[in-house]
Amino acid sequence: MQMSEREVQQRLRQHLKSLLLPLQIKNVKKEYRLENKIADIVAKTKYKNKETTFVIEVKSIGEPRHIEQAITQVKLLSKAIPNSYPVVASSFLSEASREICKKLDVGYIDLLGNIYIDLPQIHIEKESNKTKQVEKKKQKQLFSPVATRIIRSLLTEPEETWTIQSLSQKNQVSLGYAHRVVEKLIDKQFLERNTDYKLILKDKTRLLDTWRDNYSFKDNTIHSYYIFEKNKDTIFNNIKKASQSKKSPYALTLHSGASFVAPYVRYTDVHLYIISNIEEWIQQLDLRPVESGANIYLIEPYDDGVLQDLQTIKGNAIVSNLQLYLDLYSYPKRGKEQAEKIREEKIHF
Repeated sequence: MQMSEREVQQRLRQHLKSLLLPLQIKNVKKEYRLENKIADIVAKTKYKNKETTFVIEVKSIGEPRHIEQAITQVKLLSKAIPNSYPVVASSFLSEASREICKKLDVGYIDLLGNIYIDLPQIHIEKESNKTKQVEKKKQKQLFSPVATRIIRSLLTEPEETWTIQSLSQKNQVSLGYAHRVVEKLIDKQFLERNTDYKLILKDKTRLLDTWRDNYSFKDNTIHSYYIFEKNKDTIFNNIKKASQSKKSPYALTLHSGASFVAPYVRYTDVHLYIISNIEEWIQQLDLRPVESGANIYLIEPYDDGVLQDLQTIKGNAIVSNLQLYLDLYSYPKRGKEQAEKIREEKIHF
C-alpha cells in the first residue's frame, strides 16, 4: 500500500539522522512557513564546522511528474532561506526521478535508502540494494499483459490524440482500468494532456525502450516441434492452408516474420503465434514433438494484444512491427541486430 505524504514525513523525520550520516543533524522542524509557502521539513545540518539548512519537500509518489512539481516548490523555498540546500523525498524515487534531481542540482532521499547530496564540503550518493527489485516490480505492474494493449495502441499511432474512453473501447478494457494505466503513464511522463485535455504521447522513444527492457518473449507458451519439410516457401504455404481450412488465425514472428518485413539475418527456424487448438496445427503441418533439434515453434500468446495490428505480406500473416521488435530484441540468434533493423526502417523512433 502506498504511504501518504504525512506518513512519509513521519518516517523521514524518524530516520533522517541515520540516512544522512556522516552529516550531523542539529534540529528538525516538521514544517516551515514562508509567506504562503510551506516546506515539509527543514533540517539544520553540520559537517566539518560547515552548517547547511536542508529544505525538504515530500511527495507520496516518487514518479517524475510529482517530483518535478516538488523540485519547483523546494527551489523557490530554498532561495528564500540563507545557506540552504533543496532536497526532495518520497517513500521510493524511481530511476527517472533520481536522474531529474541530479540534473537540476537538487538532492534526494527516499525511505529505501537512495540518497544524493551534493554540497561543497561533502558528497553523499547511495543506492539501496533493494532498488532494482522495487523498480522491477513497479515496471511489471505498468507493463502487465492487459496494460500493454493500451501502450501498444499509443505506440502504433504515436501522433494520435486519445481520450480515456477511446483507449478503453479500442482495447476492450474498462474505463477504470484505462484511467489507472493512463495515470501511471502520465506520472512517468510518457504521456501528457494537450490544451484540449486530450492524451498525447510525450516520449514515445523512452516508452518503447522501457517496454522492451521489461518484455520477455518467454512469457508466451512456446511449443517445440520438428518439421520434415525444409523449403520455407512450402512451409509458409502449408501454414496458410492450415489456417484457412480450420479458420484458425496465426501470425509469423521472430526471424520468419522479419524476413517479410525487413530481411537482414539468415535463419533456419520458423516461429508462429496461434490461438486455436494446437493439436489441429500439429496434424495439419505434420509436426513431431522433440526435446532438442526443433525447427518450428507454435506459440500461444501471453495476451490477445500480441495479435493486434497484424500485417499481411505476400499472403502471409505477420505480427505488427512493434511486436516483431519486442520479440526479436532479446532473441539469442542475432535477434537484436534484426530488431534494430526493423526499428530503423519501419518504426522510425
